[in-house]
Amino acid sequence: MQNPKVTMKALFITAPQKWEILEVPTPEITESEVLLRVGFVGLCGTDLELLNGKHPYFSTNNASFPMQIGHEMSGTIVQSMNPALPVGTQVIMDPIVGCGDCEGCKNRATWCQERIEIGVRRGGPGALAEFVKVPVGNVYPIPHGLSLRDATLTEPAVTAINGVSRIQATGGRALVVGDGTIGIIAAQVLAHRGWKVQIAVLNEVSAERVRSLGFEPVMPHQMEGISVSVVVEAAGTNRSIESTFKAVSAGGEVVLLGVPDKPMESFDIADLVLREVSIYGVLNGPGLYNEALELIAKGVIQSSKIIDQVFDFAQFGDAIKLLANPDRKLPKILIGM
Repeated sequence: MQNPKVTMKALFITAPQKWEILEVPTPEITESEVLLRVGFVGLCGTDLELLNGKHPYFSTNNASFPMQIGHEMSGTIVQSMNPALPVGTQVIMDPIVGCGDCEGCKNRATWCQERIEIGVRRGGPGALAEFVKVPVGNVYPIPHGLSLRDATLTEPAVTAINGVSRIQATGGRALVVGDGTIGIIAAQVLAHRGWKVQIAVLNEVSAERVRSLGFEPVMPHQMEGISVSVVVEAAGTNRSIESTFKAVSAGGEVVLLGVPDKPMESFDIADLVLREVSIYGVLNGPGLYNEALELIAKGVIQSSKIIDQVFDFAQFGDAIKLLANPDRKLPKILIGM
């Protein structure tokens, strides 16, 4: 095993809109863990909500300050006691760590009420650091030829793949609401599976981005005339969810990938019942990490059409500023460690 530094730099959110890069002890691992030197960390809307103190986990006491964020990552094993995962192996991380004993964990870790989400939930230290320790069962080797940079898309990709896989219909027109990372990946996976895909956007800047990706944009004023059998919601706002429910046809299916930061006040459950709409809520994609890596490696999920910029660790403030800008060229922002 390699011996990393005794201490490392890690980024902590200390209060809403406040963060510090601190020198802290490098994690020590057990036989059931590996230590990773972090390569790249992806930033997403969840990180913005955590930074702003508005993520739903704060209201349920599953998140609190200070916290070390970073749940989308790729890296290289620098310490391991597992011969199947030798030092030098490049991997990605599944951030969902279940307790392993409850009824939920017997099905999938995302159903565990006591689960840790690395970098998000119940204090699991995240990957915005030089090193991060991860359970052996939560790392997946990266296929030969796939870069650490592109492999960082795996965590959002499994969520999109899981959502698309829930759909019972076998083809036709589908609408994706939201042109962020998960929305674009969902659109790419749907198109790969034979669907004709449109993406709902908020403005002409987003529309141009969607056209450059090869998809047809739907502007807000066009939503009133939309009626499709499958709608994938990937924006995570009350407004976008309301638009989603209006756009799905009778007997249709809705996949909810976005997580709004507050409860919906105008949820018309009667309308959905009377129209027999099926709704699937999706968190992460247990068991789909190798499939996601393969789709990224094959170019079905096109990183060049998703990743905008890579910032250095010390440029976290600039990265967050760009992430919050809806007019950025592409949705995904990375931190390169």
